[in-house]
Amino acid sequence: MENKKIAVIAGTPVDTKMGGDFLNSKGLNAFSYPVSQDPREQLLFQTLPVEQRKEELLKLISKIKDDKMDAIFVYCNSLSASIDFHELSNLSKIYIVTPLDVYEFLANKYNHLGLICANNQATGGIEKSIVNTNPKCTVVGLGSMTLVDNVEAEIPPMEIIKNNHLKDIIKFYEGINVEALILGCTHFPYFEDELKSLTKLDIINPAEKMYEFLCDKLDK
Repeated sequence: MENKKIAVIAGTPVDTKMGGDFLNSKGLNAFSYPVSQDPREQLLFQTLPVEQRKEELLKLISKIKDDKMDAIFVYCNSLSASIDFHELSNLSKIYIVTPLDVYEFLANKYNHLGLICANNQATGGIEKSIVNTNPKCTVVGLGSMTLVDNVEAEIPPMEIIKNNHLKDIIKFYEGINVEALILGCTHFPYFEDELKSLTKLDIINPAEKMYEFLCDKLDK
């Protein structure tokens, strides 16, 4: 694994760097390939016609292959929910791991999940992934681009939690007895520790399991 080169695709330079930093902390060689330059541009990209999104991502993956990358790590929930990366992986002949792979893996563990995402494109995509795997699972979701904007602006985590009433949202999820709360945006580990201090709910950050999948694939 030490000599493997991993391309990190994410929505903006900020979350792409976060994904790269995560993999670098594991001793991997990560290289950044953001799709957009800011959260609003990313949101607009995700609302383009499917074929246009697919064409743009195939161009990016072609560049990644030209750069001799060994695999792709999609560090963006909303992006992974907006396009079929399994199809892109098959078309491009390169391994791609996304947060949705983790949710499909975890789906059979839970029947009632809370979800906080960057936008409602992501909430719908993640819900579809989970329910397709476990039809008995109920997913209650929230999408907020404001949270992403706050993280990009490097507002202190507790201030983000206060300004966006995340304590109230946590109480809501506790009140409806969800079994776990998914951080459905790869920006959100920025305030993960502070969020965990407010609740006994299991907070799910998919990055570690994505790393496990990546290692399993590349070690074969």
